[in-house]
Amino acid sequence: MESKKNNFNFTQEILKYLYYWKWILLSACIAIIISFFYLRYASDVYQTTAKIKILDNTNTAFKLPTDNISIFGNNEISKGNEIVIMKSFRIIGAVVDSLNLSTEIYGVGRIKSVELWKNAPFKVIWAQEMDSLVKQQASFQIVLQANGYQIKGNTKEYNFGETNFDTSIPCKLILKNKDFLKHANGNEYQIILKTKKSVVQSISNSIVIDYVVKQSDILSLTLNGYNQEKISDIVNTLITVFNQDGIQDRQLVSKKTIEFVDERFKVLFGELDSIETSKANFKKEKEFSYIESDASVLMQNSYESKSKVLSANTQIVLAKLMIDALNKNKGLELLPSNIGIENGEVNGLVANYNEQVLKRNKLLLSGGGESNPLVQEATALALQIKNNLRSSILGYQNVLAFNKKALSNISDSEKQRYSTVPFNEKGMHSIQRQQSIKESLYILLLQKREEAAINLAITNPSIKVVDYAIFSTLPIAPERNIIFIAALLLGVLLPIIIIYVYYLFDTKINSKEDIDFLLPDVPVIAEIPFIEKENKTIQFLDRSILSESFRILRNNINYINPKTDGASILFVTSTIKGEGKTFVSLNLAITLSTLGKKVILIGADLRNPQLHRKLDLERPNLKGITNFLYDTTVKVEDIKAKHLKDTNLDFDIIFSGTIPPNPAELLSNGRFELLLNEIKNDYDYIIVDTAPTLLVADTTLITHLADTVLYVTRANFTEKKLFKFIANLKKLNTIKNMGIILNNVGQNKGYGYSYSYNYGYGYGYENDSMVKKSFKSKIKKYFNTSENS
Repeated sequence: MESKKNNFNFTQEILKYLYYWKWILLSACIAIIISFFYLRYASDVYQTTAKIKILDNTNTAFKLPTDNISIFGNNEISKGNEIVIMKSFRIIGAVVDSLNLSTEIYGVGRIKSVELWKNAPFKVIWAQEMDSLVKQQASFQIVLQANGYQIKGNTKEYNFGETNFDTSIPCKLILKNKDFLKHANGNEYQIILKTKKSVVQSISNSIVIDYVVKQSDILSLTLNGYNQEKISDIVNTLITVFNQDGIQDRQLVSKKTIEFVDERFKVLFGELDSIETSKANFKKEKEFSYIESDASVLMQNSYESKSKVLSANTQIVLAKLMIDALNKNKGLELLPSNIGIENGEVNGLVANYNEQVLKRNKLLLSGGGESNPLVQEATALALQIKNNLRSSILGYQNVLAFNKKALSNISDSEKQRYSTVPFNEKGMHSIQRQQSIKESLYILLLQKREEAAINLAITNPSIKVVDYAIFSTLPIAPERNIIFIAALLLGVLLPIIIIYVYYLFDTKINSKEDIDFLLPDVPVIAEIPFIEKENKTIQFLDRSILSESFRILRNNINYINPKTDGASILFVTSTIKGEGKTFVSLNLAITLSTLGKKVILIGADLRNPQLHRKLDLERPNLKGITNFLYDTTVKVEDIKAKHLKDTNLDFDIIFSGTIPPNPAELLSNGRFELLLNEIKNDYDYIIVDTAPTLLVADTTLITHLADTVLYVTRANFTEKKLFKFIANLKKLNTIKNMGIILNNVGQNKGYGYSYSYNYGYGYGYENDSMVKKSFKSKIKKYFNTSENS
């Protein structure tokens, strides 16, 4: 396997391609010319680039000072989402509508058309609403006239400014400068209306939006196009539309916030009014105004009631003590005073009583006696006061008893009312909690409404423009140097690739190296060149390349042919029909005979004899090999065609004779060996033209009789896969001494270049083989596929 790899001949491969240098040069020149005209008329592509910074407006909105968490807080801006939004159909569609990109105007030239933008001499106004034009498309050409224009293909002239109803979509053309018609008569323009969807998709697919550097807020917007001003306007308008869209989004949020708060206010007003009513009704029902103060009053009243009951109980006891003191006082004795009775009348009577008793006692002591009128008067008055005191105390006791009962009733009532205070407090707290929540929400919404109103008035931009669209002064495409180089490479490589593919799928042998690769153990003893002329028979004293190749074959046979006492028997065969074995047999016989050798040529291809055709003879009526093989009475001398008339052949020929039905049986009956033995001592060389080995078994039946088998192959004809059959013949020793002859070398010029050189230089043969030919003959030489058969 390694030997096969090393068999590659780099020089030969180079020469194989260099042979077609004219075609390669022609292809390269054609490619350069095509690229020149392409660049001459190709539209230049320009690039425009703008840079913007995406602003994070999350923390820039105005907010009132508060510790509360905003329920309307914005999320962090995703820059990737901004790129998607910027390339969305909605945004780019707004750009298309703003710049009217659906309508295109081209100046028509002799070779190419150029799109016009701001320099268009007129503008197109379609006579339909924009919404109805979204899915429509139209195209027509106009030719400017002295006073208006004509639609190409129509002789009617239209004025600028009037509606044209002859187009597929009615429209009118507005001339920007009336003086333009004076020097533009005959100019042609094409007007195209495209669908909005196609234009948006085209821009979306063409514009490139990416970060200037990673982890940056700055984006670059790049757009390529044929018109510098147009692509710049598209990018700048896209920036404006995107910025305005962001502002409108945030303003819309503020407006929605205000609307929501206003709607919520109406609900809150009703809810707060309902809560206030419930609170008033609750107070009215529970009979309190302020629960803490009312509870304090109830407690104070309860305490006072208890104090009064206790005081009444004390007064009742004191009154009883006073009654007991009166009951024990049988005479006129002093009564205790200021014992705590709170009744002024009783205390006054006690004081008067004691005063009268003291007065009486003083009168008694003064010696007046009981009969003293003053004593009696004092005694009567004291008794009267004592009786009045008893009556007053009894009345006071009755009042105290009544007051005690009344105070007890009041105390029980206050106690019952106080026990309801916690439940009233719970109910009140519930109402107040609802009221507090609604009031807090009302305040919060009021605050947010003010924030939204301020943000609506001071909405920040979405982006900051770092650089507006700046277009390249030089076109970015087509790149002329690269196109010229690519054209040159393509022009060179295309024919080389074609040649390579041709040889890659070439399954036939073309050179001696192919045979050496496939049959390394069998020598190639001659290479017979391709000859264009029809007569391929060697002439006497021939100095052609063909003659020289057979001289080489003649000499090389001596190296492989074993030494014998008699004639050297040379079998000439091939694998299939058409490889040139008869051609080789005839010319080899001629070459050997020129040396004065005795040569006989035997046509042993009994199935398809061709020897007579090579000699331009009709099939002879003479007897041949067939006659000798099946008729034992036929002698060798009977079948020889000696010195044919009108030829200069100096050797004997035995034709094949009549085509038999059983050639294999005839060749194997022993008569053919007998023939060879009979003539062996009469000749120096016996050349036998045999049948192809692959098609029939005729040749393999007699190859053991040959000293040397000359196996003919044909360049650009013999399939490489057939060499497995030849190798198998060698392996099975069916053919013992074999030499390969490569016929037709040079028909495929890529392989025959070196051969023609070797045999055409310095030996004088070029006078015959390399004569100057007409152009027609050279073309025929390249494409000729005639056979050397």
